[in-house]
Amino acid sequence: MKTSYTNTKLITEGPTKFQKILKYALYLAALVMVVAAIVTIISFSNKEDDSQAALPAFPYGTLNELTNPAAFMQAYLSVNCNATLLESTQTIRVAGVMESGDTTRKFTLIKKRPDRLLFKMKQDALNITIGVNNGNVWRIIRAPQRDDLVTLIEGDEATQWLGQRRFFDRIISASLGDGTITGIATAQWDAQTCLEVTTQTKGETAQTLVDPKTMYPLVERQTMPDGSIQRTVSSDFRDVQGMPIAFTIESFIDDTLDSRIRINSAALNTGLLSQLFEVPDALKPPAIPSQEDTEPAP
Repeated sequence: MKTSYTNTKLITEGPTKFQKILKYALYLAALVMVVAAIVTIISFSNKEDDSQAALPAFPYGTLNELTNPAAFMQAYLSVNCNATLLESTQTIRVAGVMESGDTTRKFTLIKKRPDRLLFKMKQDALNITIGVNNGNVWRIIRAPQRDDLVTLIEGDEATQWLGQRRFFDRIISASLGDGTITGIATAQWDAQTCLEVTTQTKGETAQTLVDPKTMYPLVERQTMPDGSIQRTVSSDFRDVQGMPIAFTIESFIDDTLDSRIRINSAALNTGLLSQLFEVPDALKPPAIPSQEDTEPAP
């Protein structure tokens, strides 16, 4: 079968020199429709006691009321993804820049329900594309006057990318049956009281701090397999076709700033073709000849 990519070279293992570049992409893909966030220098301090009932009410209820899972979910969905958006939203596309140290990279992230993802990033003269479709993960690297490198991604890196197929954030996904909320308590962050929501999805546990005044997800914290703590913080929320999206995201690993993402544009339901997410022809198994093709001519 002829490949849709010209000057294509197929390899089965990704080039290690791109792993550091691609590492930053992993922090981007977990956005709630774009983003989930975590800040460094966080001091989690549970405040769940009887005094909650005396705390002032916020627009969506008191802190005590919002620690009730049913009340919390109703308030959270009403702000972040109401029933109309849950039903109608099929794709999301965001574009912006990713900053790490003195390096700035342009990127585009596209997600399509239920489990398709396309991530594109420009690094100097290189154009890097990561694709996820069902259980397949691949990478295409293009450079001037060089053959394209088409790579089937496997192992731990593939597992990380497959984990980013989730279209909605952890809390919204839990409302749809993908994961569960195992606890809601109060916690202090940045001199304010927030709701700390613990979720578990396919064995992964994460904590999300939600602002009870806006119901925006401000902070996410997760312990990685290697024991490091990944934290991301989101800010500058803007309305995109009825959905609040954070346009600034900072990621930290063990309290060290790893990357900063600034989104320039975001849109829902942009009419993307499914062909954009198809596995490259170079990675597809060769077609099996039909019996008519193999029979000798009379």
